[in-house]
Parts: sequence; C-alpha cells; structure tokens
Amino acid sequence: MIDWIKRRWASRGTLADSERAQLEQEGIELLEERISGRVTYRGYEVGGQRPTTGDQPTIAALAITPQRLAIHGTGNVHVNAGHGIVRSEAPEPELLVLRYEASDLYGSRSGSVEIELRTPRAADIHARLQAWTQTSAS
Repeated sequence: MIDWIKRRWASRGTLADSERAQLEQEGIELLEERISGRVTYRGYEVGGQRPTTGDQPTIAALAITPQRLAIHGTGNVHVNAGHGIVRSEAPEPELLVLRYEASDLYGSRSGSVEIELRTPRAADIHARLQAWTQTSAS
C-alpha cells in the first residue's frame, strides 16, 4: 500500500502511460510535465448542479500534438482541446495563462476556466500555442 502511495505521489503532474502512448501516436510536438499552477473556475456548472466559482492548485502536464492541446493534472484537471478553443498568454516571465469556456469542450458544462501555470518555458509554450493556432487557421 505504501509503495502505491509513493508511486502516485511521484507521478503527480505527469501523463499516464496510456495517455502518453496516445499522444506519441499523434506526434507530440511539445511536452512539459510537473508544472505547478492554479485553476480558477467562474460560474462553472456541470449537468444542472449549482454554478461554482473558486480556485484550486494543480500540478500538471501539458502536451501539444498536431490535433490537440492536452492538459492533465491533479485536482481532476483534464483538458483535450482542438485548435482555437483555448486562448493563451504569457503576461509575465515564467507564467502561462490558458483560458477557455467550459461549453466549448463539454456540451453539458458552462462557465469559464483559467489555468495559470508557472514554468520557465512559459514564453516558449505560449509562442508554440500561437503558432499551432495559426497553422490550423491556414
């Protein structure tokens, strides 16, 4: 039991083997793991539940393939978005901010989500996301 807990703790902010294999099959263009951050929900509603607003810490992995942006992290953070759904900015060094409307990813959800990720590669990831979005628009 203790070994299982240690493995779970050590793997926080990384991709599960099955998800990594799927992304590798799609062709990973960028991968960053163990990124600390914060997820903020505003007016977030799931399937008829009362809207919630709040934030939670996360440790996440972010990957870009030609088909999608994938973010998986602690606190039940799972984003698989196609081109143009998630907007990014790097407002300060080492801070990447990603925003999307929940209904754009999940038809049964509403509200907005903001993910702040702290990484030395924030500007690089932001530039890559901008290029990725531009490529899809052409």
